[in-house]
Order: sequence, then C-alpha cells, then structure tokens
Amino acid sequence: MSRAGKPTDNPVNESLNGWIKEEIYIDFKLEKCRDRNEIVEIIKRYVKYYNSKRPCYSLGYDTPDNYYRRFKNGEIEKKDTFSKRELTEIPKFVQKKIKKSENTEK
Repeated sequence: MSRAGKPTDNPVNESLNGWIKEEIYIDFKLEKCRDRNEIVEIIKRYVKYYNSKRPCYSLGYDTPDNYYRRFKNGEIEKKDTFSKRELTEIPKFVQKKIKKSENTEK
C-alpha cells in the first residue's frame, strides 16, 4: 500500500488497518467465526459495507460507491492532485531539515 522506501506512508496505512480490524471484530463479530468460510463471508460483508454504507470523512461523509458514481456522472470536479508532484529519493521532511540546518550554519 505504501511507496517503496517511503516510511512516512506507513502510519496512514497502519491506522487504516487498525480501523478495519476494529470494525470487523466489534461490528461483524469476527471472533465468533469457526472456519475459513465464515471468515471469508465476514470479509465480503465488510467490504460491501465499507464501500456502500460506511460514510468516509475524506469524501465529505459520502460512501465510496456513491462518491465514485457522482464522480463518473461529472457531479464532482476532478482534482489535479499529482501532476505537479515531484517525487524524490529523499522525503520532503528530510529535505526541509537539511535546508534548515544549511541556513543555520551560514
């Protein structure tokens, strides 16, 4: 899920994994499953729930399915998020620290 060599991506991914695990255990009673088929069924139900019923903060409390439908219908403006992004080997926060230390040395 994260970009190779970019440890700053990890907290976001780990947080998402934690939320999913918590919801599956608490709301979908995963601990009551007794075989593999029951676990697969719980996960399928959760994915359907996540995409069609669970409001998502980053989507303005819309569901992923509804947001995607609205986007495809042209109701949501396409954002140009990545075209101006410059990927580098050194993470931005490290670059800022280097630049800051260079400025304080002068």
